[in-house]
Amino acid sequence: MLRKNLSAHKLAYYIWTIMVPLIIISGVFMTIGIAPFGNHNLLISDLSTQYLQFFAELRRELLHLSFPSYSFLISIGDSLVPIYSYYLLSPLNLIIVFFRPAQLPIAIDLIIWMKIILCSVSMSIFLGKKYQSYDFMGICGGLAYGLCGFVAMYFYDLMWLDALIWLPVMVYGLEKLFYRNKGGIYVIGLVAIILTNYYMGYIICVFAIIYFAYLMKQSQPIRQPFFQHIKAHSRKVSQFLWYSLISGMLAAVVLIPTVVAMLSTGKKDISLTNFLLKGTFGPSFAVNLGVGGNDFAGRLVHNPSLFTGSLFIIGAVAYFFSRKIKLRNKQAAGILLGSILIGMWLLPLNTFWHMMQQPAGFPFRMVFLFSFALIMVAYEGYLKGVFAERKVILWSAIGIGAALLIGYVTANLFQQKMDPFKFQIPQLMVSNSAAVLAIGFLVVTTLAILAVAAKRPASKAFLVVILALELMVNFSIATSGAPFGNQQSFERTYAKSERLVGKVESKERAHHRFYRMLVINQPFRQLFKVPYSGYNDSFIFQNHGLSSYSSTLNSHTHHVLANLGFSSRNIRRIDMFGSTRITQHLLGLKYVYYIGAHEHLLMTQKNVAGLGFMTSSRMQHLKFIKDQPFRNQNRLVQAEMGNSEQYFERPTIVKTSQQTFRDFYQYQVELRARTTGPHYLYLPKVRLHGVKFYINGRKLSSLYSGLGTEMIPVGNLQRNQATTITVKSTKKLPDPASHVDGINAAKFDRAANTLNRHQLKLQDNNQLDWHGGHFRGKARATNQKRILLMSMPYDKGWQVKVDGRNRPVKKVASGLVGVELPVGTHRLAFNYHIRGLLTGAIFSLVGLLLLIGTVVLKRTGD
Repeated sequence: MLRKNLSAHKLAYYIWTIMVPLIIISGVFMTIGIAPFGNHNLLISDLSTQYLQFFAELRRELLHLSFPSYSFLISIGDSLVPIYSYYLLSPLNLIIVFFRPAQLPIAIDLIIWMKIILCSVSMSIFLGKKYQSYDFMGICGGLAYGLCGFVAMYFYDLMWLDALIWLPVMVYGLEKLFYRNKGGIYVIGLVAIILTNYYMGYIICVFAIIYFAYLMKQSQPIRQPFFQHIKAHSRKVSQFLWYSLISGMLAAVVLIPTVVAMLSTGKKDISLTNFLLKGTFGPSFAVNLGVGGNDFAGRLVHNPSLFTGSLFIIGAVAYFFSRKIKLRNKQAAGILLGSILIGMWLLPLNTFWHMMQQPAGFPFRMVFLFSFALIMVAYEGYLKGVFAERKVILWSAIGIGAALLIGYVTANLFQQKMDPFKFQIPQLMVSNSAAVLAIGFLVVTTLAILAVAAKRPASKAFLVVILALELMVNFSIATSGAPFGNQQSFERTYAKSERLVGKVESKERAHHRFYRMLVINQPFRQLFKVPYSGYNDSFIFQNHGLSSYSSTLNSHTHHVLANLGFSSRNIRRIDMFGSTRITQHLLGLKYVYYIGAHEHLLMTQKNVAGLGFMTSSRMQHLKFIKDQPFRNQNRLVQAEMGNSEQYFERPTIVKTSQQTFRDFYQYQVELRARTTGPHYLYLPKVRLHGVKFYINGRKLSSLYSGLGTEMIPVGNLQRNQATTITVKSTKKLPDPASHVDGINAAKFDRAANTLNRHQLKLQDNNQLDWHGGHFRGKARATNQKRILLMSMPYDKGWQVKVDGRNRPVKKVASGLVGVELPVGTHRLAFNYHIRGLLTGAIFSLVGLLLLIGTVVLKRTGD
């Protein structure tokens, strides 16, 4: 009978473990109006600029069961491997195949909804199994974990949520390994974390070491020194390291190719300033102990989002002051929580924990580990009767309230106004009214805890309601100000945009030539309530573009395009603006398609190359110079042609003036062209946000006033034609007169015509969308033109066969692919190999064999 009652109790616990977060989280989505519970979609922040586009590509690949290793839909071409492993490996992403492309935002909303629920369920099950107590507080713990501060602030970076789902599984497995010598669940949990997102896998591997130290400390006899205890239990240490190694090896099939691919990005560079001995936050961090410590506007820079609900924060503090908790357990919990907190605060440790890089926005990405540990410690204290110690609970609440007030006072004293796109601030508060809410919830929660301890009727239900309400309020405040999208408008605009871009694509594909098209889609951009650059829209509309934004952008792509004058805000972004006649030819930029609300304009550049063409041998020695795009482009054409002609001619500056007004600076340049052709202005080391350009009094489009600096078109001028450039800026600028130049159109057109006669003729360019890593073509080399220049970034994964024989791939033009050919006409086959894949597969196979061998030996020994 007792066993039946226990089973029924566990079953009820598991049912409520699912039902409570299902109801609460659905309520949160309904309150905000998120589709399918409303008409808002979550196309905000990175969801609008990365995930939507990457999911569109993943959906296409899943439906056609084609998974290319390389794609020309990523800027000028790049490996898809790091995008898969960083963004797309969650099994829940399979949901997208059941939705039309225009409904992808709904699919994304549902994936996030499911992940948050699973986070909560996973934590509640962990608490129940770890402590063998299936109490209502375990359900509260799951809810607090699923809606903790990290989730409320970062849920739209949905690829990180899988780590929160698997973390309780991994920790439970680690405990089974430590206490019962069973490592299977630990391996499963850790491998799942690494495979779904290697970045979070790295962070949690660091945490696993800390948690193992916590278990060692907890099991340490009172009179035995810690290191002597470790030595006495060296077998446990060996087992932990052994199963951790096996886990890493099992994940190597994804991990090693990803590491190799990421070494081609700007992420490989390490800055010593990120290891200075200093703190990363001050006393104002305490505002996050209460509800409403952060809002959407502060998502990129804020203090650690520690919030897990007043219930568990009070419980965790009380744990350390309670007489019911053994000293050794307090020490162990102090190591666990203290290590995470110090790891966030001390810059060198913070940098180490973030994979040797400081995050560019979304800081303290390991804070969910603190929430996990805090909830676990508070739950343990509850089970040991801490709530019954009335004075301890009251003083803990008073202490937390004092800390909250100190945090808000400090934040008010040192708070700075957040300037657009400038994030070096100590604390961005929501508002001081949040402090009133935080204190209010703290008081009510304290009273509810005391009522539960006194076993008052309905006190447990009241405590659950208070916690749920507090978490919902915090989530609402964290998303306040978020520019949610309108799903119906998105579907209408998507359908129209897809049709318009598809018409151009279908027409041009019949010509069997490679080309790129830049799409300025104003109706699509206007769907978003914040500036939208369309970085990855090539994935959505299946056109070869140029812009890209991801943490995996090839560093050669960024180096080449930025130094040729294209806009770039940082190493993760390259924008479509900044082309000239020369770069249009090099990159095959045949079309610029402006899609307006009512009118559309398709501009065609006829004299462009395809994917590659033959150039002189000087191309392999060409190096671009930072912030000198005019010089770089001139030297590029010289290297292409093998001559010393000057393709740029600076205009004569007739007059310059500079005026300072109350709110802006004004620069004016009167010039006279010395050649016939397009002229450009380039202001180095300046973000053009807030800068306006006027040519002969006509204002240029605000699209040029972006977050980077790029070539600004002055116009196609005739020789001796006079032109006036006016620049208005909210900040001081370098003298525009020193940064204007013009292309000699006739001279360059002659060069382009010569180069176009030596193009790579692709065998079937239409296959590049599906098999970007494998294509064929023909090229003819002459004595003067021996280097085939390909307009794609250099990558050691490329292998080229010329007439059936391997030829080395060279880095040319400061970062593009080049192949040296013998004189004559040749058949070429380009194949992209995922570097590290074979090595990773071998390591994974060895890891599997070691795991099987370990299991067999253990059973034999038993």
